[in-house]
Amino acid sequence: MSILYLVKKNDEFISFCSCKEGLVGDPGQLDCPWCGCGWLFSCTKCRKAFSFAVAAEIDKTWEEIAEEDLYGFNKKQPTPEEISEWVEFMKAMQSQIELGKTYVYLDGVFLPAEEEHFSMEGLYAKHKFEHVPQVAALQNSEIEKLVLSNPEYWRKNQI
Repeated sequence: MSILYLVKKNDEFISFCSCKEGLVGDPGQLDCPWCGCGWLFSCTKCRKAFSFAVAAEIDKTWEEIAEEDLYGFNKKQPTPEEISEWVEFMKAMQSQIELGKTYVYLDGVFLPAEEEHFSMEGLYAKHKFEHVPQVAALQNSEIEKLVLSNPEYWRKNQI
């Protein structure tokens, strides 16, 4: 039995993960989203960051992925309650994904990479963009410094 899940798509823009199967972990965003925790995915195995994920069918259970992610984060065997909470959270986070579509992470939301002319309220800030910033950064690398990793941008738009 397979499930629909976000998997690292490629090494474009930013990618420190070299795992063969880079599954998206719980974002675990902190109060410093500009560090990357507010705009990069992290791999359940190596914990390293990457920019783009694709919705794919994988032959694992939600519980297996939860155990992998939670163990990777805490280096201890997760409890059944922790696994259950993780599964509930990640199922909700990925409830709108569509097979084959590319996604980015931005401030608490998994966004389709082709999203245009949108505004949103994230965990930390309000955002308004013509294009998803990670996608725009493929054409203009200054976007990383001006927006994504810029504490001033995040604080100026803080909720």
